[in-house]
This record gives sequence, structure tokens and C-alpha cells, in this order.
Amino acid sequence: MKALLELKRLALLAPEAVLCGPSYAQFFFWSRNTRPLDAETTWQQFTQPQNPYYEWALRHYPPAPIRRLWATIYPKLRDRVKGISTHYDISNDFYKLFLDQDYAFYTCGDFLDPDDSLEMAQKHKADFILNLIAPRPGDRILDLGCGWGAMLKRIYQYTGDRENLWGYTLSVEQKRFIDETYGFNVEIKDVVTADYAPASWDKIYSIGCMEHVPKDQLLPLAQKLAAAIKPTGHLVHHFFCQMTPSPPAKMLAGGADVFPGIELATWQQHVDTFEKAGLRVAHHSIHDYRPTIKAWYDRLAAHQTEAIQLVGVRTYNRYLCYLAEAWRLFDDRDLLLMRFVLTRQDAPTPWLSALYRAESRESPVEAPAAVLQAV
Repeated sequence: MKALLELKRLALLAPEAVLCGPSYAQFFFWSRNTRPLDAETTWQQFTQPQNPYYEWALRHYPPAPIRRLWATIYPKLRDRVKGISTHYDISNDFYKLFLDQDYAFYTCGDFLDPDDSLEMAQKHKADFILNLIAPRPGDRILDLGCGWGAMLKRIYQYTGDRENLWGYTLSVEQKRFIDETYGFNVEIKDVVTADYAPASWDKIYSIGCMEHVPKDQLLPLAQKLAAAIKPTGHLVHHFFCQMTPSPPAKMLAGGADVFPGIELATWQQHVDTFEKAGLRVAHHSIHDYRPTIKAWYDRLAAHQTEAIQLVGVRTYNRYLCYLAEAWRLFDDRDLLLMRFVLTRQDAPTPWLSALYRAESRESPVEAPAAVLQAV
């Protein structure tokens, strides 16, 4: 059986390179290996520059118009909701192998020092976003695409208010984990098609959710969210986007194999959408995803045996390739990670970060922590 799979892997290399590009073919050739990949060799292969001519082909073939067409048609052939749940429902235990142990954030952390641990970086990120959300006890707060409840946990630690925290996810495994661990109000719901009562939320935020929203649904969703927050409320979005209308060639395989149905918009499209929806950009910052991806990669490689026992060689190899390729996409500035704070254009007062308020400069997130009890 393994011999047949190896022959198939070799046979597909040339046609996939011609039809979908050498980057696509390289990803599948490596990830389909029937033996566990060597972590160091794989990292070098995907992150380090190759021969200049091959490097050009990796980044520019297929041509941009074909990539745009591919990126428009392919998501329509895949079930977006099923693709999201398939990715996140692989195994909670698998993700525990490489995510931070305190929160299990599957999003970019903030490494303020090269010696920061992954746990420290994710705590920095949680506190940064906590300042953007500025939660208060009694605020009705909604987390779009809440993952394993990481940010809900941080907000609860700060406010001690569990009843007013809500989260939406498409992952059965994530909801099960949150139910068993925290007891937050989490529903299996698609943020794109969900109904939002007008002026019903003080704060709505998303961390790594907007990447899963189809481009033609960005404006309808932004309009619903703009109406759903109170005039005095605001939105916080943490997400990455592509920098050009044409998707990077290196991202085609990830969209096909890792995140089926994903469709990224550009920075310009997001900003235009926010303004058309009646929102004002009150804060915009750019952050570096690369140290987080490298930390995940190293942890996954260090837990090779456990990972293969949980999900098999094919999935382990795919995640090594996907993480290494993702690092290169951010290193090449093909993708950019950013955070926005958005207020309604009819807001009675401007939003002001706690970092800019003199009375809060001492330590805006150091309120007494609530004791988080497992439910």
C-alpha cells in the first residue's frame, strides 16, 4: 500500500505543478509522504529561499488572473461550514500538543522579547486585546469564532462576569471543551448567517474569524454587526488578510487542503467594507505572526510520536508543511496580521484606548482576577 501511495505521489508532482503551480505541487508532494517528515529539513524547504528561478515560479505561477479565478471558483465547490468544522474538529488533544498551555489560543501571540515563551506571548496578546475590548462587569460581550474559549477566559478573569459572555463556533469539539472546562454560553452557530438583534451587544469581537468570511459576505456581516452593537459599544477584530487582490501562489494548497473553502480579502477591501457599513476605524495596529508560527512548529515537531498516534502521519505531515508555508507567507509580506477597533459612525463619544487615558496608564489590565472554576 505504501509503495502505491509513493508512486501516486510521484506521478502527481508534474501535472499538479503545471496546473496549479510548483508551490501547490511542492506542498502536496511533501505532505503526502507516507513517512514522518524530518522537521528541520521540512522547515528549510518551505521557509528558505530556493534557486532564484524556482523561487520566482513558487511565488508567481500560476499567473495572477488564474489565481484569482481559482480562488473565486474553488470556495464555491467546497462547503465552507464543513471545512471549518473539519479543521477544528481533528482532535482537541492534537491541538494541545502545540498551542499554549494556559489559554489554547490558535491565533498570533505578541512576543515582546525574543526570550518570551509561547505562554507569555499569548498572555501579552490577550491583555492587548483586553484593553481594546475594555470589558466591564455587566457588559454583554459576544465572541465570534470563540475557539477553545481563550479570550472568554481572559475576560472572565478580569471582570468576574460569566453570565454576559457569549461565543459562537462551528466546532463541536471546541464547544464540548468549553462546556466541560468553563461553562460559558457557547452556541454552534455560523457568524455569517446568524441573526443579531439591533443594539443588543456592548462589545463584539473576533480573533481569527474574519478569515473564514467569504468576500461577498463581508459587507452584509459588517452591517449586521454595526447594527448589533449599542451606539456606545464597539467591535474588535483580529485577523490576517492578503495584500493583493490575487491570492499568493503559496496559499493555494493551504486553501485546498488545510482550510477548505477559505477566501481571503485584502486590507483595502476590509477597510472599505467597514466604512460602507457605517463604522469608523478607531484603532488599527499590525502584528508579527512569525514567532508564533515557529513556536507552534517546534512544539508539534517535539511531539511527533503523540501527534501521529492521535491523527496519523498524513495529518502530522500536512500541519508541518502548512505551518512552515504560513511562516513564509508572512515573511514575504503576502499576508498581514492586524487588529481593528471599530465604532459606529453615530457614536456619541469617540472610543479611547485605556493606554491613552492618564488614569489608566499604570496598568490597565491589572484588576483583581476572578477565580475561574471548572463547570
